[in-house]
Amino acid sequence: MAGWARRTAEVAALLAASAALVGCGDDGDGSSAGDEQTGDSAGSSAFVEQEGAEIRDAAGEAMARLESARVRGDITMGGEEISLDLATSTEGDCTGTLTLDGAEAEVLSVGGQAWFRPSEEFWTAQAGPQAEQVIDLVAGRWVVLGEDDGFAEFCDLDQLLDELVESDTESTYETGEQSEVDGVAVLAVESTDADGETSTGYIAVEEPHHLVRIEKTEGEDTGTVTFTEFDEPLEVEAPAAEDTVDLDSL
Repeated sequence: MAGWARRTAEVAALLAASAALVGCGDDGDGSSAGDEQTGDSAGSSAFVEQEGAEIRDAAGEAMARLESARVRGDITMGGEEISLDLATSTEGDCTGTLTLDGAEAEVLSVGGQAWFRPSEEFWTAQAGPQAEQVIDLVAGRWVVLGEDDGFAEFCDLDQLLDELVESDTESTYETGEQSEVDGVAVLAVESTDADGETSTGYIAVEEPHHLVRIEKTEGEDTGTVTFTEFDEPLEVEAPAAEDTVDLDSL
């Protein structure tokens, strides 16, 4: 469990750091964010004429008002390939999957209480020589996660986006090209942090100015995170007691 907790906390920290680096490093053809926008509605918007820092702040304000969102991403961190697909809310509810090097685990949280249900491949990769014993013990049930298991950052949207909604005075921002992400007109903004690393944020041109995608292609930890399904209803149910197991109590 220690390895899982560490990786969970690290991934959440990476997401928060990436969200704080709303930026645009576009290569000029808009290919990283989708096809070039053909309409002129976004181009005529006064929003795109603002300074990069103002656009970044507008995105932070829009994201701070969210009550739920879906977060999908593919990240490389410490040599590991990590994928996530989570619907999460400010109430501490979430549901989805987390994949480490191709091994998947389902994740679930209701009101801040979290569980996860790994595949046998996940246990084999993460539990080392104890994998077979753990697989037999868990028997396909949801594993109870404690407060110290690094999961709160995933399943509380406020915590996940905390750095994004705070004003950032150390990074610089420069606007880039307009394009589309999943059919949404966006403006790219390039962010350069105090260490000189850049990231790319794609921000919705029309209100509300949500952050739609983050791309980080330089540095140790790289990847892409996409935000969708803003404020859509999120209904999750806790697993039945007989379908859960608390490994710390055994």
